[in-house]
Amino acid sequence: MPAFPRPCRLLLALLPLAATLGLAGCDGPGLDTTPPRPTPPESRFAGEAMVRQADVAGAARPADGAGEAPDARIEERRGYRLQFEAAEALVAAYRETHEACVASEHCQVEQGRLQTPRHGLASGYLALRVARDQVERAEPVRLVAESPALSGVEVTRHDRTQQVIDTEARLAQQIVLRERLQELAREGRGFSERRIQDLLQVERELARVQGEIESMQGQQRHLARVTDTVAITADFQQQRWVEPRQHGVLAPLWRALDRSVSLFFESVGQVILVVVFLTPWLVIGLPVLWLLSRLWRPLRRALSRLGERRRARRRVAGS
Repeated sequence: MPAFPRPCRLLLALLPLAATLGLAGCDGPGLDTTPPRPTPPESRFAGEAMVRQADVAGAARPADGAGEAPDARIEERRGYRLQFEAAEALVAAYRETHEACVASEHCQVEQGRLQTPRHGLASGYLALRVARDQVERAEPVRLVAESPALSGVEVTRHDRTQQVIDTEARLAQQIVLRERLQELAREGRGFSERRIQDLLQVERELARVQGEIESMQGQQRHLARVTDTVAITADFQQQRWVEPRQHGVLAPLWRALDRSVSLFFESVGQVILVVVFLTPWLVIGLPVLWLLSRLWRPLRRALSRLGERRRARRRVAGS
C-alpha cells in the first residue's frame, strides 16, 4: 500500500466527521428535536386540589329525596286480618291480645268488640294505639303479627310534616297577636268614655284570637298523638269450612240439594212457630167456643118458636 503524505492522512481522517455532520443536517430545519418542557409541579398540584375540592363539595351536598328528614312526622296505620277455623281459638287469641295491650304501658285499647253468636260465625275487632318507638317490641303487635292465623296485612303511611309546620307557624303568629292585643287592652283601661268602643273591639278581637289559639293547640295535640303512636287494628274472623264436594262438576247439584234441605227445615220451623203462637189462644178460645155453642142452642130454639108464631098469625089473618 503506497504511503500518503501527512496532510493527506489528516484529510482522510476528517472525511468521516464531515459526512456525519452532513447526514445530520439532512433532517430539515423544520423539525424541532428539543425535548418537551416538563409541566411545573405547582400547576399539577393546583389542579388536583381543585378536583379534590369539587369532589368534597359534591359529597357534602345531599341528594334530593335521599332518605326521610329526621324531623318528619308520619302517621302510620297497620291492619291485620286473622282467620280461625274454630271459635274457641278466635276467642283465646282475642283475649290474649287484649290482655297484653292492657298490661303494657305503651299500648292503649281504643275499641274492642267480640261476638260469639249461638248460631253463626264468631268475630272480633281490636283497635289499639302503640308508641312508635315501641311498636316493633310491643307484645300485642308480636302476638298478632306472628299468629299462624294471619291472612293479610295492610300498612298505610301519611306524611303530616307540612301540616305540623303550618300549625306551629300559625300558632306562633296568633300568640304574638294575643300578646299585642293584651298590651292594648291594658293600655285601654285608662281610655276616656268616647274610646270605650275601641276597648270593646280590642276585647272581642282578643277573645277571637284566644279561641283560635286553643283550637290550634288542640289540633297540635291531635297531630302529635297520631304521629307519635301507630294505629293497630286486628280483625278476627271465623272462616266457614268449605267441603271438597262444593268444587266440581256436581257442585251446583250439591248446592241445590243443600238449599232444598235447608228450605224444608226452615218451613218446618215456621210451622212450629205458628203452632206455638196459636196454642195459648186455643187454650183460651176452646172453652169460650163451647160456652157460646151451649148458649146458642136455647137462643136458636126461642127464635124458631117466635118465627112459627108469626107465621101462624099471618095464616089466621089471611083466612
